[in-house]
Parts: sequence; structure tokens; C-alpha cells
Amino acid sequence: MFLYIQIITILLASLNGIICFTRPLLAIKIQQRFYEKINWKIEPINFAKEIRNTRIMGLISLILAILLTANILIIK
Repeated sequence: MFLYIQIITILLASLNGIICFTRPLLAIKIQQRFYEKINWKIEPINFAKEIRNTRIMGLISLILAILLTANILIIK
């Protein structure tokens, strides 16, 4: 059961990382739509900086997914 949770986490982290790294504008738009549903309006002050930070966040998410995968393979 715990292995399934780890696999789902890897898949979600990978998907998040890929979207944020390759399509940062899409990731920002998804976040804005989510916050509008809970009655918040968010806008980046510096759009270029926000795109850069979103790509960095995506890269970190991909790295964590790879490390989790390596952890599963080493332990099993």
C-alpha cells in the first residue's frame, strides 16, 4: 500500500515538474484560476521573475521525483 502512495507521489511530482518547467505560463494560469475560485485574485509583480521561479520550482519537483524513484529502487 505504501509503495502505491510513493508511485502516485512520483507521478504527480513528475507531472507537476514537467508542466512547471516546460509550460510555466500554463502553470501560472492554473494557479490563478484556482485562487479565483476561492475568491482571491493573484498577479505577479514581475512576470519574468515569476516565470523563472516557476521553472525552478518545476526542476526541483522533477529532481525530487527522481530521488524518490532512486530511493524506492535502492530499498526494494
